[in-house]
Amino acid sequence: MTRRLRLLFRRKDRLSSLPDELLEHILSYLPTKDAVATSFLSKRWKSLWRSQLNLRFDDKSFPDRFSFRQFMYSVITNRDNTLPILSFYLNCRRYGFNYNTDFPTSILTTKTLSVLRLKRVTLNQDDPCFDLPSLKVLHLESVAFTYYKHLMELLSAGPILEELKVKDLTVNKRTLGVRISRDGLSISNLLRADISSHLIDLDWLHNIHHLRLKQQGDHYLTGMFHNLTHMELIFDVRGWFKWLQLIKLLKNFPKLQTLIIDEVDMVHNYSNREWKDPKFVPECLLSHLTTCSLRNYSRINCKLQFAKYIMKNSRVLSTMTIRCAKLVDTNTKLKMLKELTLCPRNSATCKLLFI
Repeated sequence: MTRRLRLLFRRKDRLSSLPDELLEHILSYLPTKDAVATSFLSKRWKSLWRSQLNLRFDDKSFPDRFSFRQFMYSVITNRDNTLPILSFYLNCRRYGFNYNTDFPTSILTTKTLSVLRLKRVTLNQDDPCFDLPSLKVLHLESVAFTYYKHLMELLSAGPILEELKVKDLTVNKRTLGVRISRDGLSISNLLRADISSHLIDLDWLHNIHHLRLKQQGDHYLTGMFHNLTHMELIFDVRGWFKWLQLIKLLKNFPKLQTLIIDEVDMVHNYSNREWKDPKFVPECLLSHLTTCSLRNYSRINCKLQFAKYIMKNSRVLSTMTIRCAKLVDTNTKLKMLKELTLCPRNSATCKLLFI
């Protein structure tokens, strides 16, 4: 028995005095397996879980794939189907999940669904059907599609989508003889995105306000992002050129207020190439950028010069935060701090935080 249920047993009398509506609200915060288990408390509790609007399934506590599948189908079949499903979360960390044999396909055409989170799931049907007019939040991690067009169809199925998070997506087959029109994809309401997959075309994100992007290879943002105010960029790219490329890229974000940069690969990035300050200053530095944070920082010439360039040219910068990489020794940290402290700052209110 889970810790949550033990607490429910101890407080059974107190809970039983509450109205059904409040008890159903409490159950909505539990994983679906725990919510269903409360039906054993008493006759009154037996049907309360059937009013669940938020379904959360995780296979970690099931002995095998078959029992997990049976439980999930039983819940979906026996819940009060006159009530809508508002959110659906499926995490298959142990056994994996296949669309053809396991996945409750009705979920992907649920018109009331506003939140969909899938993790370690394979959507391997040749012609899946997606229709999610109420979907606002979509998280996909380690999800496999048969064809690339199926990913596009899923994104297109949520015309009011506001939040997108994707990581480690795969496509099992290439689409031959079919031209996929990326221009036909409309996710213009998207406000927040967390992208760690090369399968997402970054041109789809032009109206975004808040973006977290893991940069791999030449997967650069192109075009103008007029509404972007917060960007977190995780560099997983070798070479010094990315810092100059980033300054050029800042021209595309005229309203950027917060810039966070984290570097993953510290082993292959030691370079002291000569730096030349660009002759232009991006608009965001002149009027909007207030916060800049450089994480996993080391004394590479281009990285140091980038930090100086930001401080010298940002008119309204209030905080520049430098978080040193673990491999940087104390003497090097002191030298970096001294050099950055002596760097002129365009903003009179700019504070340098060196951690």
